[in-house]
Amino acid sequence: MQLQNHFLIAMPHLEDDHFYRSVVYICEHNEQGAMGLVLTQPTDLSIAELSIKMNFMMADNRRYPNELVLAGGPTNLERGFILHTADQDRFLNSTKVADNLWLTTSPDVIDTFGTPIQPEKYLVALGCASWSAKQLETEIAYNDWLIVPANQHILFDVPPLERWSAANQLLGIEQHNFTYQMGHS
Repeated sequence: MQLQNHFLIAMPHLEDDHFYRSVVYICEHNEQGAMGLVLTQPTDLSIAELSIKMNFMMADNRRYPNELVLAGGPTNLERGFILHTADQDRFLNSTKVADNLWLTTSPDVIDTFGTPIQPEKYLVALGCASWSAKQLETEIAYNDWLIVPANQHILFDVPPLERWSAANQLLGIEQHNFTYQMGHS
């Protein structure tokens, strides 16, 4: 099972605070485990504010995005992760995760925000989700997650709070299909 460049869609019974009604983009999956970014939990910090805090925004004519930074998961909370479309300039710490997607962990990508050389599409997350070897496969076997190939529309164009429903629709599942009738076998 290869899950890189796939969405994990949390099943309704998964009530963990970090993963309730979440969609996780899997950036890496191998025999050592898996790493991904939660796409459904915006913080109250905008990318513009993050740029200011990192001293990249000085008196200039840049137009910074108003999008919010995501809470990317419960681990590595002190690290920033930028998932972005391919760019001519490679950044210091970039890893290719799909044909047209890169994951960058170095702040040099943030310095391009608001300029003509910024990546065409990107999202910023603080923290990530990670699983040890076979842990994610076990959770999938317990029906905690649905799996679907990722698409850039949901990654970059759908608002974070609408991504869970949009990802389910990729599988033909509407939100009302998850209502349970109590007391009936």
